[in-house]
Amino acid sequence: MSSTPDPRQQAVDLAGETMAELIGFWGFKGSMGRIWTLLYLSRRPMSADEIGDRTGLSSGAVSMAVSEMLQWGIVERAPLPPDRRKHYQAETDVWELVRRIVRDRELRLVARAVQRFEAAVAVLEEALVDSPGDPEILFMLERLHGLLALTRTGYSLVESFASVGWFSLDPIRGALSRLLPSAARRV
Repeated sequence: MSSTPDPRQQAVDLAGETMAELIGFWGFKGSMGRIWTLLYLSRRPMSADEIGDRTGLSSGAVSMAVSEMLQWGIVERAPLPPDRRKHYQAETDVWELVRRIVRDRELRLVARAVQRFEAAVAVLEEALVDSPGDPEILFMLERLHGLLALTRTGYSLVESFASVGWFSLDPIRGALSRLLPSAARRV
């Protein structure tokens, strides 16, 4: 008698590992990708015990991942009366998930970069007061202004994507052409 693996579980495992790799690229834990995929492909909400059984993750790993996923809005609680255990279901609007993560994480990162480049420019502009016309400071300022312009453009692109779900690369081409004329042609 052959023990053929359940094709549904094979599909969940394959898709889960794929999602784990994808979200790992974004800096999230692979277990979150496996759990989300399992819940996304499930017709009904699942308890933490069921999630652990189906993914092979420990109860601690499931608990930590689900807690983080709840914070990001990747999963939500879904009560199944009369069962008193907590059950979870996946957020199914994938595009909204991506937009939310971009808005909550990447936008913050790019905003911080803008602030820090502005601070670097301010330091050099202050140094010009004591050393007017210093060629190295002027060179560095020119480069930093280019980085600042590119970062501000990036912020606008990320902000646009986070609010409407799309963006054009045209503004970044313009910023790149001012920063690195040959690089803009490759974008």
